[in-house]
Amino acid sequence: MSLLICIPDSMQPQSLCSALQSLDSGLKIEIGSENVHNQDEVEFAVVWKHPEGLLRNYPNLKAISSYGHGADALLADKQLPAGVPLVRLMDTTMAKWMSEYLLTVVLLQRRQLLEYAKNPEFSAWGTAVCHSHPGNQIGILGLGYLGLAAAKVFLLMDFKVSGWSRRKKQVKEVESFSGKKGFSAMLKQTDYLINLLPHTTETRDLLNIGTLSQLKRGAYLINVGRGQTLVDEDLIALLDGGQLSGACLDVFRTEPLPKEHPFRKHKNILITPHNSSATPAESVAPQILENYRRAVSGRQLLNTVDLEHGY
Repeated sequence: MSLLICIPDSMQPQSLCSALQSLDSGLKIEIGSENVHNQDEVEFAVVWKHPEGLLRNYPNLKAISSYGHGADALLADKQLPAGVPLVRLMDTTMAKWMSEYLLTVVLLQRRQLLEYAKNPEFSAWGTAVCHSHPGNQIGILGLGYLGLAAAKVFLLMDFKVSGWSRRKKQVKEVESFSGKKGFSAMLKQTDYLINLLPHTTETRDLLNIGTLSQLKRGAYLINVGRGQTLVDEDLIALLDGGQLSGACLDVFRTEPLPKEHPFRKHKNILITPHNSSATPAESVAPQILENYRRAVSGRQLLNTVDLEHGY
């Protein structure tokens, strides 16, 4: 029996194959659906943005794993094989990389280092402009694995941290919110808003002119969740009107971001190419192998996807 890896070349499928086989040299792995010799042998698939309906070709498939923290790329396939469980990754290295990115962006804005890079005379010699607004309140949308890891990092830097999630969380030193009223309450006290929410029907267009206008004036937005959560034209209007001081965007409705998109020309938008974090093969291989072994032996899987809520 075999494990199928069906991820883009840019995600280096051979590296994942090597990492898995370093843990289990007897593991049979097939890279790419076009290289599968016997479809009946495939029992487990690791995928990312695979062709719709592809996974129906494997009658003995016992589980499907997303090659990332998110499940929306999996659920975009409306022809998934019925009854086959879905799992996603939760990895400490991925969380660390995401936390590093978020802290870097907040400090760049807080200390205005990009302004100094553009203009060395930004302030008089021997003086410092410490932040563009006096607050240090971080608001995190999505207090899951990545959100909690980021919250801990910001707490170590003496930021005040709050978080919003579907269900209220009990996290030491983090003020937790949930529901529509809680969403508004958190926004009103936030200086740096970080979106880590997945793409679901509930989160689509959630960050719009109505919700983002509730942030403190001069607040800063960081979107590392999904591009579909943010209404593009509303962000530009809020930046131009001074309600928001800036934004750092790592995810977009269309990726790669089109060259003619107005985000690229806006002076107060920092763009990164969906690299706030990545999937390190060596780090995630043990988790994938464990789920493969559990799937073929009929045991409970790790990090299963809740189909009702989409993550």
